[in-house]
Amino acid sequence: MTLLVQAQVAQAARDTVAGWPIASFIATNPLAPYEATRFDHAAAPGTHLTLPVESYRAAFATGRITRDDLVLALRARGAELREVPPFTGALVHLSPEDVLIEDMLHTDTPAAPAAPPALTDPVADLVVPWLAAFLDPDPQWQLPERDRGFYAAWRALATHDPRMPRPARRKLRDAPEQPSAAIAACFTAWGTRDADRVTLLKAELAALPGWTGYLKWRSEHDGDIDLTEYLAVRLTVRLLLDLPPTADQPDPEAEAALTAPTPTPGAELLTRAARLADTLAPGASPADVATLARLLALHPLADHPFTWQAAYEGHYRRELFASLTPGTPAPAAPRTQVVLCIDPRSEGLRRHLETDAGIETFGLAGFFGVPVRFATYEGRGSIDSLPALLQPKHAVTEAPADADRASARTRGLRALDAASHSLHVTENATATPFALAEATGFLFGVSSVVRTLAPTLHHTLTRRWRDRIAPPVDSRVTIASAFTLEERATLAEAGLRMMGLGRFAPLVVLAGHGSVSTNNLYQAALDCGACGGNPGAVNARAAAEIFNDPDVREILAARGLEIPAGTHFVAALHDTVADRVMILDRHLIPDSHATLVDDFTTQADAAADGLVRERAVDLPGADPTDSLAKLRARAHDWAEVYPELGLAGNAAMIIGPREMTRGANLHRRVFLHSCDAALDPEGTGLETILTAPVVVAQWINHQYYFSTLNPETLGAGTKTIHNAIGGIGVLAGHSGDLQRGLPRQSVAVGDALLHEPLRLSVIVQAPIDRISAIVSGNQVLRDLFDNEWISLTARSTAADPWWTYTALGWATTETQTPTRTSTATLTRTETP
Repeated sequence: MTLLVQAQVAQAARDTVAGWPIASFIATNPLAPYEATRFDHAAAPGTHLTLPVESYRAAFATGRITRDDLVLALRARGAELREVPPFTGALVHLSPEDVLIEDMLHTDTPAAPAAPPALTDPVADLVVPWLAAFLDPDPQWQLPERDRGFYAAWRALATHDPRMPRPARRKLRDAPEQPSAAIAACFTAWGTRDADRVTLLKAELAALPGWTGYLKWRSEHDGDIDLTEYLAVRLTVRLLLDLPPTADQPDPEAEAALTAPTPTPGAELLTRAARLADTLAPGASPADVATLARLLALHPLADHPFTWQAAYEGHYRRELFASLTPGTPAPAAPRTQVVLCIDPRSEGLRRHLETDAGIETFGLAGFFGVPVRFATYEGRGSIDSLPALLQPKHAVTEAPADADRASARTRGLRALDAASHSLHVTENATATPFALAEATGFLFGVSSVVRTLAPTLHHTLTRRWRDRIAPPVDSRVTIASAFTLEERATLAEAGLRMMGLGRFAPLVVLAGHGSVSTNNLYQAALDCGACGGNPGAVNARAAAEIFNDPDVREILAARGLEIPAGTHFVAALHDTVADRVMILDRHLIPDSHATLVDDFTTQADAAADGLVRERAVDLPGADPTDSLAKLRARAHDWAEVYPELGLAGNAAMIIGPREMTRGANLHRRVFLHSCDAALDPEGTGLETILTAPVVVAQWINHQYYFSTLNPETLGAGTKTIHNAIGGIGVLAGHSGDLQRGLPRQSVAVGDALLHEPLRLSVIVQAPIDRISAIVSGNQVLRDLFDNEWISLTARSTAADPWWTYTALGWATTETQTPTRTSTATLTRTETP
């Protein structure tokens, strides 16, 4: 019975999207279980898949969507629309597109489905506090019986929970001891048939999807709780309170649908057709009206929002193609090459750096192909600095350059940790907070005033104080002990082929990125997604160690990738709030390259200043005329809810040589991944890019997309009512579900959107037959592209036309304003 119940729980949770803890926030597509179906058929209850039609009509009025955009979107909707014969009679002066666009502009569409009403859930009110107590890592408030597991601890302690009725607490003493047995007992008590048990479990999991997603992640990573234990508690509470299972509760919307009058489709079409005839062709005959009705039947009202969305995205894509530079050459002999993360925020820094003709830039996922679990020599915990698609297999640490100074730093950090812990205990004890306030209130008051009025000064003084107690020590990452020589050479080869680095400047800077902000629960959402919601510093340091290794270079040379002896790799970190580029491990830089590094630092500072002012134009509350110091102070302001915009606005991913985009202003909206097909003859690098970075970029894109369209259900609502549960997540208020997506402040200012909800446009320059083979061999990519969750446009070389991938083959791409009779975009072929 135990194995059967566990199998049923696993089946019920199969489509649950794991939710990372907020301390290492990872963007995901909240509708990932629907990716195997067409985007416009992803019928998640109460979920908005597009903007309201009124928003698109407003965009049409301002020119953000044009009539030509709508024509192309309609032509792409299906073969039936393209095969409509020419009109005759009173309609002869019209095209099918004229009629359908008029219909889209003026016909009322059905209201988007509302989110299910928020019902009082007595089960959630009784279960969530126990979940929070069990999962909270604070050792001061450790839940008794925790080591026995969640269900056992709850069963032992909930008999004293005054929120449960006394009769229910008495019955709890007789509940089964094992969670699987408890679930089975509930099935038996309710008479649930075997065929209905998975459905019942799915409904219970869907009741609190935020908690369910986090528990799935927790069970896979920590293993101290699983969904079987959680369901055992939920179902037992229902049984004790004589509440029906969630799956058996009445659905008011379904009941209303059964009693609502069903409109006659033919009559509705004829009414719309007659109205259009009066507007477009006064005096049209009944036969003409019938012709219009047949056309309208090919484009139902339910399709209107998705056609609008396709036009909205098509307009952006055509503007993007128009901005791409026609083969702008790279520097003939660059002094410095800079490899940055593909993150859209890096696009702005690359553009500003390249105003110096001696700098060449490249894009690569910010973990630089080196997935590691990293722990400092200080022994203060570890982080998994790698993409969520991977599991950590290599643990690295640091080797301090001076053992005595390292010991002194460790002692200082331990003293600071002890002081912090003592303060925390004193603050949270029963009586001591009052004594603490009396003894130290003045000091904390002064600190709070400085922190509020002069956040940068407070940050500087705090850092200096910490550095005096625990002076920093130079160190290096211990790569050789974590990776074999062959593994290091393989990682280096893959990185070079993926980024298309075939020639080498004397200095190559590998710049990871991270974000700095204060009092920000969503700090990890602004760090590097390719590094598991952490800064990319350790990955850059590890990659530089690998590329500088003479033994690795010898193996690479044998594989046709020779790094000159005069080339040195340097690690750096790009702070995306201040846009500073800080060189790491300066003590490892040879004297021969010190001047080059100093010159690059000067160039990077100038680029950063320009980018900070550029971003200030879009940043809420910022003024581009403010001093640079004031603009950068947002990082340390504990009242700042917009330290930066993160990836708001992300809309496309371009995979190809920098010559495609060098000199173009992509407005920090595009993921830029370098790729040179000539250096990747087998296509292994391209396959890795399409199956890993593209998938992660899609997660980010859809997280922003659905958080914008569904801020209260798939987003996280407003920060103003967030309450944190350790590093687990946030609640909107004091109870209820964990918030799943991004806060409203990440995508909007009030009712004005900061993020345009556009599905990701993937643009590739590589042999199309190679792309086709990769897509056809990967089910995830087929689902994403065939079902229009994201789009794919490609060309084999810079001299070739663009082609658009569709489920029926490749179609030539309209990159300019279409003519009235153009059908080029409709031509399809399997072998472009």
